[in-house]
Amino acid sequence: MNETTIFPREKRADFLFEKILNDPWACEKLQETFANYLCYNEDAYDAPLPAEEFAQALFNSYHNRDLSAFLMAICNNTLFDLLRNSFLIPYRFNADGKTNPVIMTDDNGQLLPEYETSIWEKEYRHFHKIYQTLGNNKNIYLARAYRYSHDYAANDMKPEQKILEKSDGVLLIRELPDTVKQKETEAEAYSAVWNLMIALEKELPMSYIFYGQDSLVKNNSRYDEIGIFLPNSLFLTNLEHHIEKAEEIIYAKEQ
Repeated sequence: MNETTIFPREKRADFLFEKILNDPWACEKLQETFANYLCYNEDAYDAPLPAEEFAQALFNSYHNRDLSAFLMAICNNTLFDLLRNSFLIPYRFNADGKTNPVIMTDDNGQLLPEYETSIWEKEYRHFHKIYQTLGNNKNIYLARAYRYSHDYAANDMKPEQKILEKSDGVLLIRELPDTVKQKETEAEAYSAVWNLMIALEKELPMSYIFYGQDSLVKNNSRYDEIGIFLPNSLFLTNLEHHIEKAEEIIYAKEQ
């Protein structure tokens, strides 16, 4: 019998799950996020999930062996959505064909014309002042990024992104060792950068981490890249210190 799932399964995800299970801090983050999004949480939902829909989702997930579909029904997040929104795994650059993050400055820190009316001038001036004082300001940008989960499209029940929160902030993009040559899946890639990401999250809580496999082209070679997005709402004060801290963590882990 052919089994179909609404959401594709990650192969060999045990590499990643083992990392999480071995870190009590990560387990607590995951449990907290699940509880916050649970359909019976009055702060997150206007009304609880009807009993019939809960039962149907439960039985469908059993028949289809589709945990993410069940999680979608009870907390509007797939398994990997929960991990991302717990800040335990990175977001993929431009996931699902959607531009995320959106870069709003050029390679010299100048605001791109199309964003002149969509960013607070005070925030841009603050960014540019810090940008000019950095010892290494290569691949550092003013950007806009968002966190997301998945929801069903109204007509065909096809899963699509649901934006949870948009933020403006500073984006650092850095090269990482290539993992694609080792034929790693997305879950294995997340596992490979686990220590780096968790170090960043523990030092810079609620920063958005982006990851791209084989997505950076440099001198006709392809590399993995990581992006650290620091939302202005959390990191605008002492921005220079936060950027330096991110750099310290990245380069310490690369050595």
